[in-house]
Amino acid sequence: MRLLAALALAAWLLGGLSLTLQPAHPFPGQVVDDNGVPFHTIAIYLDNLDSWFWMRNAVGNLALLFPLGILGPIALPVLDRWWRIALLAIAFSAAIEISQLWIPDRSADIDDVMLNVLGALLGYGVLTAGRRIRPRRRSFGCEETPSVTAESL
Repeated sequence: MRLLAALALAAWLLGGLSLTLQPAHPFPGQVVDDNGVPFHTIAIYLDNLDSWFWMRNAVGNLALLFPLGILGPIALPVLDRWWRIALLAIAFSAAIEISQLWIPDRSADIDDVMLNVLGALLGYGVLTAGRRIRPRRRSFGCEETPSVTAESL
């Protein structure tokens, strides 16, 4: 299970890197500038809930590191703390955003980092909730069965 989680997480993160570290092709009329002011872009998202462009960006930022929160602790048990997931998500996301400063038609945005980290923490929350509501697994053939003895007859 650990290897499968690691492979799935690696594939997801590599796919995300391939999308975020190549030049973008902006839609006509959609210009996105670098942003270092927290909540500036998030306010734009909230003001444009009917815009496919802005909602795609918001959901994409949440989804980018969501698997890190779910698969990270399974692949690497040392990550099984919310704050470790948050620190790794901050580092990974900040590296992407800093890299985007030099990629044509891309922008570095602090709100992207915040949404990426929130997505990773939401993933960790789903993992934690799943662990709490999952019924206890029983190994096949190991259920307790009442034993029949001479005294019980």
